[in-house]
Amino acid sequence: MSNTREIATEVLTNIYSKFEFFENAVLLNKNYCRLSGRDKAFVRYLVLNTLRRNGQVDKVINDFVKIPIKKKNFYILNLLRLSICQILFLNIKEYSIVNTAVEISKKYKFDKFVNGLLREICRNKNKIFQNLEPNTNIPSWIKNDIIKNLGKETLKKISEGIVYEPNLNIKIKVSCVKEKNWEKVLNGKFIFADVLKTHNDGLIEKKPFFSEGDWWIQNVSSTLPVRLISKIFQNVDKSKVSVLDVGAAPGGKTFQLIEENFNVKSLEISQRRIRRLKQNLQRLKFDANIICQDFFNYKCSDLFDCILIDAPCSASGLIQKKPEILIRDKEENIKELIHKQQRMLEKSKELLKIGGYLVYCVCSIHSSEGSNQADIFLRKNKNFKIIEFNNIANNFGKYLNKGMLLITPGGFGINAEADGFFISIFKRIK
Repeated sequence: MSNTREIATEVLTNIYSKFEFFENAVLLNKNYCRLSGRDKAFVRYLVLNTLRRNGQVDKVINDFVKIPIKKKNFYILNLLRLSICQILFLNIKEYSIVNTAVEISKKYKFDKFVNGLLREICRNKNKIFQNLEPNTNIPSWIKNDIIKNLGKETLKKISEGIVYEPNLNIKIKVSCVKEKNWEKVLNGKFIFADVLKTHNDGLIEKKPFFSEGDWWIQNVSSTLPVRLISKIFQNVDKSKVSVLDVGAAPGGKTFQLIEENFNVKSLEISQRRIRRLKQNLQRLKFDANIICQDFFNYKCSDLFDCILIDAPCSASGLIQKKPEILIRDKEENIKELIHKQQRMLEKSKELLKIGGYLVYCVCSIHSSEGSNQADIFLRKNKNFKIIEFNNIANNFGKYLNKGMLLITPGGFGINAEADGFFISIFKRIK
């Protein structure tokens, strides 16, 4: 396993030093790409768990290493992070972890230091656990906002939940739901009548009936905007309701809108993401009107009955699924995102009919991207009102004041682990 742990350390080092997203970091690592499927899974397991436990692991290093590790020895620091995570949190034999780390560190002449440190940590495991709080894994820019707006108990629940491997949510085609015993076929459990949770084993294409196009991957949280739109238009002919899905790829919400028989246009700026969207549409045997264009430059002669915006955001709701977010300081970046979200909301006004609905959502739990954005939009636009949907949103998450829904990571009741997600709905009244 020395080779896999060495590669895992390379990947972790690139994520920390170059701020790479995890998926980019593994795909850009040539050594990783040469591994077998089993070894790739092991590398992913090590790196993702180390990122989820980043604060706890770094606290142990700070407590046991009296002289800070120099920048030029950053690889060794990440080897230690990886090793400490294995010792404390993963079910792996200690001798294997220590011996492998020592062998790797010999190339850098740090073997005695690594050996001594890791063995000391092994001896003191019980004492170390007494001083490790899960909330140290969450960066202050997220943590402080959660405490301020949701409270310490919510922070505790999120902290305790995100350290575990997330489950996989599968959206079954409505037309296929009754055809098979899906819980048995996909080894999962239904959350909704058409959404099933199962284990995330990384072999999506090999799961039964993927190629046949009977289902797609979509987290339960992100299915909610279209469910709410369907409730709004439940008593009308949906084929006559025009919906613009902004930032449509990879396509989950577009697929739902097609299923519900809405007249949908899917807008996406990225050619690469459109290729993926088209591949998914072909597999699912769906047709869609796809427009490759920048939303800010988009014009149309006919206004829409509904506009669905899943805006670019900090992705703070995805910290369990994308734990590399936990090691980034996004306070500066989030300002740019907030500005873009505001511009998208303002642009939507040009394209929406009087009496039409604007659905704004982000996979973020940060108030500046969710409830604050909704408040700002309403203050600026007196011709819009917020739609109350608490009777529809029961048990979905935390229903905020003024008709806003916030789902926290790992939330959604006892039956599911949902991504963090914010939804608000506005109606143009004049």
